[in-house]
Amino acid sequence: MRLWRRIGLRSRLALALATVAVFSVALATVFANIGLHSRLDQFARDRMQSAATHSAQLAAGLYRDERRGWTPEIATELSHVAEISGYRLALVDVTGRPVGPDTPAEAPGRPSARAPVVVDDRTVGSVSIWPVEGSVLSGEDRALRDRLNQLHIVAGALALALGLIVAGVMAPALARPLRRLTDGARRIQRGELQTRVVAGSAPELRELANAFNRLAETLAQEEEIRRAAAADIAHELRTPLTGVLSRIEAAQDGVLPDERRNLDAMHTEALRLTSLVEDLGQLAEAQQPGLTLHKEMVDLRALVELRARVHRDYFEAKGLTFEERLSSATVYGDSGRLAQIVDNLLSNALRYTDAGGHVTIEVAERAGEASIEVRDTGVGIDDEDLPHVFERFWRAEPSRDRRTGGTGIGLSIVRELVRAHEGHVVVESQLGEGSCFRVTFPPAASRS
Repeated sequence: MRLWRRIGLRSRLALALATVAVFSVALATVFANIGLHSRLDQFARDRMQSAATHSAQLAAGLYRDERRGWTPEIATELSHVAEISGYRLALVDVTGRPVGPDTPAEAPGRPSARAPVVVDDRTVGSVSIWPVEGSVLSGEDRALRDRLNQLHIVAGALALALGLIVAGVMAPALARPLRRLTDGARRIQRGELQTRVVAGSAPELRELANAFNRLAETLAQEEEIRRAAAADIAHELRTPLTGVLSRIEAAQDGVLPDERRNLDAMHTEALRLTSLVEDLGQLAEAQQPGLTLHKEMVDLRALVELRARVHRDYFEAKGLTFEERLSSATVYGDSGRLAQIVDNLLSNALRYTDAGGHVTIEVAERAGEASIEVRDTGVGIDDEDLPHVFERFWRAEPSRDRRTGGTGIGLSIVRELVRAHEGHVVVESQLGEGSCFRVTFPPAASRS
């Protein structure tokens, strides 16, 4: 087993093709020999029986010519004729007594043929013959068998050589794409994430190369997202930290006479830092592959009604009209995570809708699927920016900048939590007219 693991793909392919070729020829030889030998044996026995019948007819003629019955000369003449054909002959009369003193005895166990001697519809004796050499096959038959065996051996050797030649030609063609994949994987391991491999000619190799290229693209995108996220986090943290440090230094230097106002400003920046850290923690938790969800049948209408009641005061304080359109709907999910989705969507609508605007939250169930829609008459999103709204730290300038108080992570958390519930989230928006975020969950009946 260890030796086999050390053998390369080219050698394995050569051994496999050679083994298949030799095995095929050997199998064909075995079946051919079985069929040939049985046919040759049957042909030889038929020929021997024909010789026995012919000898019996000749004996009947001699018996009729003698008119005196059986004589030793008849037995001698018949034996001489049989020997010419490679057989020994025994002639007996109707009582089973040998005709002639030199009649050979039939050897037990040897193949033989027997035929009655009939004269004028009367059996007067019988003739028995058997091969002189003890084998039913003649010398020509054995020569033919040996020649065919030699041809089978030659065919096996040619098949082995052909298998090795074909393997030598095919193995490099099959191994070359795999080497390219190996080289590409090593380059990616060294950090060259823009590496791509050329697909092979075979459909399987093309599919493998395409899968490898997609994986490389995903790694490159993830690396880009990681770097962008690190830069965004540094940027987001730098602004409030700079403000806090500058105010602390100003307080130390005594250039800020209003200490209370200074503390309030630092408290605001500290709250912003706290909010950012909490959102980052929630996003990291939501993106975990093994996110733990305590799923159960949840009354989505009651859950949304509760979260809407919590946010109503905020909408009224900002001068927004808040409307609820709630129908009965059931979701198989984690009530805490579902509440988090609703909170983030409502907070997003509150943040980007100006005073005098209108926000609506709707819960409905259609074809077994439950949905949540949050519509607002806020600033809206440009068509070019719509694909980015669920990316972390994304804001479209100038309408969705940090002055609104957001961290740019809330919608990313929504997307990840919806994915964890096997649902979908989409957004429709028009710049200056508002946005609509729609979350859809799979049927709850099949999950109960």
